[in-house]
Amino acid sequence: MYAISASRAPRTSAPFSEGTSAGRYVFVSAQPPADPKTGALVKGSLKEMASQCLDNVEAVLSELDLTLSDVTKVTVLLAGTDDFSAVDAACEERFPRPMPACSRVQVVSIAQGAPVAIEAIACR
Repeated sequence: MYAISASRAPRTSAPFSEGTSAGRYVFVSAQPPADPKTGALVKGSLKEMASQCLDNVEAVLSELDLTLSDVTKVTVLLAGTDDFSAVDAACEERFPRPMPACSRVQVVSIAQGAPVAIEAIACR
């Protein structure tokens, strides 16, 4: 196993890797809707924030020449809302068919006070 550090993804203060690779599998840590340059949460609708999360997931994947089409499973974390339809809409626009498997979890809080974060598993 080895860690993935993405120059185009926001840095985290947590003591975890942005992603890891083990064999054919790539695991991307939960990505908040943060601007990669400033680290600040982006403003906008929940759908726009989910899209930024996916941009950040894609940035980590790109370090290994992978894209969202290589994602086999996502986990969507939502805090303070149960509006999964907004996140679903962002995912439907971004993921090619067939869509990856998905778990959707409502949580008490997410780092930085984000309302949404998305983690992913990809396969090479």
